[in-house]
Amino acid sequence: MFGGDEVSAIVMDMGTTCTKSGYAGEDCPKFVIPSHVGVMGGEAAATQDGAKRQFHIGTNALAVPREGMAVESPFKNGIVADWDAAEALMDHSFKSCLGCAPTDHPLLMAEAGHTPQPAREKLTELAFEKLGVPAFFLSKNPVLTAFASGRGTALVLDVGGGTTSASAVHDGYTLSRSIRRHGLAGDLISELVLKSSQLRSPPPPLQPLYTLKRKQVGPGEYTSEYIDYPGTHPSFHKYHLLQTFRDLKECACRCAMVAPTEAYPLDTSKWEYEMPDRSMLDVSWERCHIPELLFNPSVLRTTPPPWLRAAEGSDSGALLPGAAELASLVPEGMLPLPELVSETIRGCDTDMRRELWGSIIVSGGGSLLPGLVERLHGRLNELVPQLSMKVKVIAPTGPQERRFSVWIGGSILASLGSFQQLWMSKQEYDEQGAAGIQRKCP
Repeated sequence: MFGGDEVSAIVMDMGTTCTKSGYAGEDCPKFVIPSHVGVMGGEAAATQDGAKRQFHIGTNALAVPREGMAVESPFKNGIVADWDAAEALMDHSFKSCLGCAPTDHPLLMAEAGHTPQPAREKLTELAFEKLGVPAFFLSKNPVLTAFASGRGTALVLDVGGGTTSASAVHDGYTLSRSIRRHGLAGDLISELVLKSSQLRSPPPPLQPLYTLKRKQVGPGEYTSEYIDYPGTHPSFHKYHLLQTFRDLKECACRCAMVAPTEAYPLDTSKWEYEMPDRSMLDVSWERCHIPELLFNPSVLRTTPPPWLRAAEGSDSGALLPGAAELASLVPEGMLPLPELVSETIRGCDTDMRRELWGSIIVSGGGSLLPGLVERLHGRLNELVPQLSMKVKVIAPTGPQERRFSVWIGGSILASLGSFQQLWMSKQEYDEQGAAGIQRKCP
């Protein structure tokens, strides 16, 4: 047992897009930083000597173009793939963001529901050996989201940055066999809007903010001047382009509330977005067609953008090469969101299904697209197997509650008095090793 009442626990949620950290018992995380890290030294240097890699972490560090600095994510499919970068990210959160020593606070970490056993043990080893925390606990993302909504049993649909997953939670435990997931999430939607814009003819001049400098041309009049950084790594340039299009997605994109038909097609009315260089980009086609992928993953194959279709007078249905390139970014076989939920519930025991249909929690920043929850609710009412089963979709109205639901659940859990006996202490780690986390945190 760890007496954690004297000092607040730290709650940390390392997601694919951003890392949230703060103190247990608070309403929202104190710091939210990008999970991507700037890497100096490259993979060749890392294979010879890991110490040669230098990491630049945080919004400000990633805003500065450095010659040869690559921007990489420590995660792959929601699981940590680069442990050196993950360690640097955690160390930065403790020392530079929260301004505290890891040795003074117990740490509750959130993890993806499909995290394999070796990755869990590696994270435990990192927390105790490298950071030196006095106590540690691992909790699944779906469980924490359910706790944030005040439920022990629920179906959690998380539309995050890197992955979209549906997981059944029963009495505070994630049912691993029921988890369904795929990579069509918020980051891919931003990338598809960017790719669609780049495939236009002629392509618009898409410049990220770091390449522009404001120049005065008259009294009160300014224009943007382009600055070239020849040593910029391509991944750095792409990262900043995607940040611009992420903002575009959040401002312009929306889901149709009802499924489109020939009589009522998707909205393609003119919609312009002001780019950093003050040019206007018309996203009238992308704003509804790209989010439609969440409900119809084949929409890019059946309805490509107008500029990727052959000119009139040519073979009917002929497409330009860019149409296949754009469609190839969305792997085949992905389930739409309602079917993802339905398949997950169908994979659970029969006596649980009624309760799961009545507690469908929607979370994640990618779920904030206007119209998504309404469309999901309507389609689930069509898929429910029995009319006696009531479909209830729970989606917090506040964007912060939706984006930070995992962290908020961890904050609630770590601040409970009854939870303090569940910590894995340093003494238990010394006795049992990293494998002991499987018993303490199933």
